[in-house]
This record gives sequence, C-alpha cells and structure tokens, in this order.
Amino acid sequence: MYLSGLIAHLRTLIADEALDFVFQPIFDLHSRDVLGYETLMRGPEDSPLHTPEQLLRVARDAGLGLALEHLACRRALASFTAAHLPGRLFINLSAAMIVDQAATDALLAMVETAGLPAEQLVIEHIHHGEDGAEGLAAALQALAAQGFGLSFDALDADGAVPQPDFVKLAPAHIRQIHTNLPRQQAVAAFLRLAGGLGVRVVAEGVEDSRELATLQKLGCDCAQGYLLGRPAAEPARQLSRSVASVLAGPALNPP
Repeated sequence: MYLSGLIAHLRTLIADEALDFVFQPIFDLHSRDVLGYETLMRGPEDSPLHTPEQLLRVARDAGLGLALEHLACRRALASFTAAHLPGRLFINLSAAMIVDQAATDALLAMVETAGLPAEQLVIEHIHHGEDGAEGLAAALQALAAQGFGLSFDALDADGAVPQPDFVKLAPAHIRQIHTNLPRQQAVAAFLRLAGGLGVRVVAEGVEDSRELATLQKLGCDCAQGYLLGRPAAEPARQLSRSVASVLAGPALNPP
C-alpha cells in the first residue's frame, strides 16, 4: 500500500477509533508485586498499521501525530480502567504531545473521565534530552506539578528537565548481564546513582531467568520483559511460580 493509501487508512482508523491496547506488566523486584503496566496500541490485526511503530510512522508523515496520540491516550486510559488492572499505567508520549497537554488541563480531564487519580498515570518519554522540543522541560515540569509520574530512558545530568520517578534501562544493558562482569559493574553504578537521587530503575526486556537473578542481586528496583509477562489485553497480575522462585534469594552486594 502506497503512503497515500496508508494515510487514508490511518484517517479511517482514527475516525472509527479502531485502536486496541495491550498491557505489559512491570514488577517490583523487592515486593514481587505488580507495579503497573506499560500500554501499547494496536491497529486491526489484518491492517498494515497494526503495530505502534507503523501507526506512528505514518502519523508523522501525515501530520496526524497529535490526533493519533490524543485518541490513543484517551482509549488507553479507558481500556486500563475497564480491565481493572492494578498499579500504575505507563504510557509513552512524544515531546509534541507532552508540550500540547501541558498547555491545558486536558490530560487531567482524561484521567478524571477514566476515574483515575493523576498519580496513577506515568508519562514515559524516550530520548527526552535529544529531541530539543521547544518548551519540553517546562511542559514536563507542569505535568509533574499536576501530579503525573514521569519515566525517562536516562538521567538528566544538567537538570534541564525535572527528576523522573522512574528511569528505564534498555534491553541492550540487560542482555546476558549474568555473563558480563563489566556490564554488571556499569549497571550497579547506575543503580547507585539513581538510588541516590530517589529514582527507581526499571530493567526492560528481561527474557532470561539468569538475567533476572543478576538484576535482583544487584538491587534493581523493577523489571519488565517476556520472562515476567508478555503484552496482552489480559496481562499477568502476579509473577509465575517459576519466576517468583528466581527472586527468592536476598539481594547481594553489587560488584
């Protein structure tokens, strides 16, 4: 399908609100309870715009990014509430959406309509220090002041943006960490830095029980990944017995 056809298809999806949502659990490695869920949007299964990457790419090309994100945010909140999922909802928003929402109380109105307190929503922003959107730092500060949680993919060294509640470690830092002492040392140092700032660390992309055991021993706060639970409309609400057994031992002193 050519771009013009994809754009027309996207316009129809937005008009029909034809988006579904799946949720991937994030677990607290200390309490072993679910901390919350990251939401991912999906187009129709038989659509060339099924994945969030495809939806967002075409939306950017068509100038429909904000329209798509407005719809996705509203529908994700409604889906989360309807599923009666515990914990906090993590939702990725672009810099443009963050700046747009901070200018009004629209996001507060969305969560109130969904029946959630603002603090139950965690706004995730990836590459927050790289996109250079005008007004982004002030917008993040405004949303934090409204009570929303923040999650970034890095800690900001120069204080240009507010300190997040969570910072996520990308899968590249996690993969095969149980066999890589320098990687363990780097993650341990990052955990100490984040802990000193009062920021909780979420390890993403955990797929191997040995990776999880190593992260737990290093004192990592939280984790998500296929090992702990796949994205689903009805996601896991507690750890499986096999995963819980991996976390049965106490945390050790990091290297």
